[in-house]
Amino acid sequence: IRVFKTSIPEDSFICNYLPADYTDAFAGIAKGENITAKKLQIAFWTDMPSWIKKLFALRNVLVKPFGLKTDKGDTDKLRECLENGGSYNMTSVVTDSENEMVICLTDKHLNAYMSVYIKNDSEDEKQAFVITLVHFHNWLGRTYFFFIRPFHGIIVRKMLKSKLEKMCRNM
Repeated sequence: IRVFKTSIPEDSFICNYLPADYTDAFAGIAKGENITAKKLQIAFWTDMPSWIKKLFALRNVLVKPFGLKTDKGDTDKLRECLENGGSYNMTSVVTDSENEMVICLTDKHLNAYMSVYIKNDSEDEKQAFVITLVHFHNWLGRTYFFFIRPFHGIIVRKMLKSKLEKMCRNM
């Protein structure tokens, strides 16, 4: 499965949150009925490789002195939030449809929206998009994202490829 940078689909619900200070979109093409927006969004946040968990742990240590929210580490509660809608810690489900799930990560320095959008290219082939929008609230948001941005693209690409491959294997 090849993952590539792309533009934001015009019919995505995440367009409701434009304009934004930062945007990106990545897509991968995969085959399988098992691939849904909700399953892919849940997998992104509850089934992370250990190296990404370590990066998030480092992030939590570094931002705590600035009063930013940190991950509480309860993946069961986060999974429940994503499966049923609602909020947990800094995460809220803002849109949940058959082909798209948009979540918002809210803190005092920024709001980050992440969409998983599935477009059916053919009967058995799907295009899976992961779209990120960020709205900065203050200088801390801009500074924070300056340091996060190089890791963001790498993590999203690797996670999208990994999750799509896993979902295709589990058909």
